[in-house]
Amino acid sequence: MNIKRVNRLAISCALLAVWLLIGCTRAPGEAEKRAVLTAYKAQAFAVYDDALVESERLYEALQALVEKPSERSLKEARSAWRAARVPYSQTEALRFGNWFVDRWEEKINRWPIDEGFIDYVDDRYRASASHPWSRANIIAAEHIEVLGRPVPLAYMVHKQLAMLEQESGIEGIVASGYHAIEFMLWGQDVSSVEPFSGQRPWTDFANGELCSDGAQRAPNDSHCRKRREFLLTLSVQLLSTLQEMREHWSASPGSPGSRLVAGDPNIGIGRMLLGLAAMSGEELAGERVQAALLSGSPEEEQDCFSDDSHQSLWYNALGVENFYYGRYEGRQVFSAEHSLAAMARRHQPQLAEQLDAAFAQTKVLISEVRGRALRGEQYFDQLITSDPALLKAVVEALQHQAALLEKLAARVALPLNDPRLLGDY
Repeated sequence: MNIKRVNRLAISCALLAVWLLIGCTRAPGEAEKRAVLTAYKAQAFAVYDDALVESERLYEALQALVEKPSERSLKEARSAWRAARVPYSQTEALRFGNWFVDRWEEKINRWPIDEGFIDYVDDRYRASASHPWSRANIIAAEHIEVLGRPVPLAYMVHKQLAMLEQESGIEGIVASGYHAIEFMLWGQDVSSVEPFSGQRPWTDFANGELCSDGAQRAPNDSHCRKRREFLLTLSVQLLSTLQEMREHWSASPGSPGSRLVAGDPNIGIGRMLLGLAAMSGEELAGERVQAALLSGSPEEEQDCFSDDSHQSLWYNALGVENFYYGRYEGRQVFSAEHSLAAMARRHQPQLAEQLDAAFAQTKVLISEVRGRALRGEQYFDQLITSDPALLKAVVEALQHQAALLEKLAARVALPLNDPRLLGDY
């Protein structure tokens, strides 16, 4: 065989190998990025659509409780609340990178709640000394002082409740959203030692002489009437807000979701990854797990009335994972072809492998937190003191995952160290 020909063949093969290596790690093109953004928008619409559908079912369950209070209707309303939280918790991966989502978030998912503002509380309730409304109990009160003037509280009206939230200027004064509904359905959780949630009796919604304030008989049934009004007002407001949030991801050319797809693709991909990284490292690891560990207080858990924090943590983390991999187990099926994960495998294979391992580790740890609760062994509020090492491991895994997502952003779009690069809309 001709030696020169062999050498030329070897050189050609070597050049081909180099070319293939470069081809695998080249930056993704504009068309590829827009395809990822288009799939992201469609998935966002679907998740919000499912959240709206489940909240409609929650409204129906609350209406049944209001119309015919009983142990059964209260139990069914609680089940509907838990079901409604499943798709909604997965939408939170859309926050932070999309400012319009984060603004709407306050309307329906604010926590923690100063429950003494809304209804009766245990004698051990730690009322805030910084404001006069921490024990206002608007369910029992006939009026409340606002800017030195009495505002009547005979009926629970949405505009009035929104005004009280706004005028208070205090984060814990919450009269809207999922967690206010949660408190009304379960009541205060006074135990962090035993695996019990709040124990509100169904008679807190009853008519006539059955009307109660927990273990005590209510002085009259206006307290129960106001609780029923409050529940329906909260539910209608929740539905309205979710419908608006869903439409922000609609196919309308003027929707924020459509503008995201049509805009600078690097900014769009940067927003996607900023949202996933911030939800992982700052919100989940920091606000929802580490804050509870540092304070040692069960009050820091998100779903403290229902003891359902293990589920929210699971579905929040699943939402981040879903939007990275381009998948979602809802009413619609999505292809993972146009996903961040697929793009990472094509252009950053080594980093993609690290992200796969990080997501897998996060899932293992959060699965353990969730599993202990589902087995009735330990709930999130108990783990704060009984097994802080497990929760610390969850924090570390989420932070590592966030760091890798930030690294991916810098390689395929733009660095996330200056959010101003992502603009505003």
